[in-house]
Amino acid sequence: MATTIIFNACIITMNDDMEVIKNGSIRVEDNQIKEIREGKIEFSNAEYFDAEGMIVMPGFINTHTHVPMTMLRGYADDLPLHTWLNEHIFPAEARMVNPENVAVAARFAFIEMIKSGTTCFNDMYFFEDIIASEAKKAGIRAVVGESLIDFPTPSFHTVDEGIARCESLVQQWYGDSLIHPTICAHSPYTCSKETLQKAKVLSEKYNIPLHIHVAETRKEVEDLTAQTGMAPAEYLYSIGLLDRNVIAAHSVWLNPKEIELYARTRTSVAHCPKSNLKLASGIADTDTYMKAGINVSIGTDGTASNNTLDMVEEMRFAALLPKGSLYNPEAVNARTALRMATINGAKALGIHHLTGSLEIGKRADLIVIHADASNMLPIYDVYSAIVYASNSKNIRSSMVNGKWIMRNRELLNIDKTGTMESMKHIVNSQIDNRKS
Repeated sequence: MATTIIFNACIITMNDDMEVIKNGSIRVEDNQIKEIREGKIEFSNAEYFDAEGMIVMPGFINTHTHVPMTMLRGYADDLPLHTWLNEHIFPAEARMVNPENVAVAARFAFIEMIKSGTTCFNDMYFFEDIIASEAKKAGIRAVVGESLIDFPTPSFHTVDEGIARCESLVQQWYGDSLIHPTICAHSPYTCSKETLQKAKVLSEKYNIPLHIHVAETRKEVEDLTAQTGMAPAEYLYSIGLLDRNVIAAHSVWLNPKEIELYARTRTSVAHCPKSNLKLASGIADTDTYMKAGINVSIGTDGTASNNTLDMVEEMRFAALLPKGSLYNPEAVNARTALRMATINGAKALGIHHLTGSLEIGKRADLIVIHADASNMLPIYDVYSAIVYASNSKNIRSSMVNGKWIMRNRELLNIDKTGTMESMKHIVNSQIDNRKS
């Protein structure tokens, strides 16, 4: 059994007590954290990692992504959501999304994710079996679900085919140590009541999360209210869709009744501040949500609407936006923002018994941050330093499931050069098609 000792570290545990060990060690055996304490742990036949001048903390958990959309980064910017989606993204996906391109685009996404400290992501897209396989090879923890929608997609033509793909994915990966399957229904405006309820049945059958977009724009709220007489979250509640296994992405436009429904049913929010800003969808009142008892996590959304997968930047936006929109500097403080980016994400995905904090018995999913750096010193408060001062370049090494996937900024399981060349080929082909 391989043993790694990380020592000389400032350890941010993100446990219930928010314990910080100023100079401590972590002993990892196989894929688990076996010991955390002050001082240096001595152990025979161990690999030692000297983290002097470093902060060691749980890796970031990105709770809402569409990773293959790296191939559409910058494809159609500065447009309203529904114009962007219906007139540009859906048609481009019909041309570009196939198993080969999805494999390249997923690897390309993992490069950016790993280099910016993400150790786990929650994805909704097409050909998720390909994404799962690529994530397994890259060594990054993945929560994956095929996106159900009521019209033909690149990976299925009918809802029944989509349901079959969903269940096949679950059966293929259920119980895996690194890949966690979910059920995904795109949204209440692209899925019928019947499709939504079929997705819920599958989610309950396997007791796995249901991932869905909810109340992202005012237009969505107005349209669904006109159709059903209810706001989106009220409608989902009325058909039995909200519960502790549901991750509701965006949730920008929740009314007071919906906030209470989320809190009562323990529905989690995947907050995507930058995407919501760029598409002018609005600013979710996450401070109010959390004070009401809702578990709020952070997601980047896809790179077609955000343009980055950088959770450091996303976390900073998640902390700053409530302060500005509420004129309250105490809204979403640094500690809360870091919880949103780590343990809250694990809770949203139902894997907080495995990851999201550094505790004995949990999987060793962690990142090493260079804190003895000009952009971070002096450090009076470690939470403040990470949320308000750090950037992705400070993240030097990353471990998932007890294995290093990046050491000193070098990716260990992905051919970065080859992947970038493959992505350029996909993009050049698309540029040629647009010109013709």
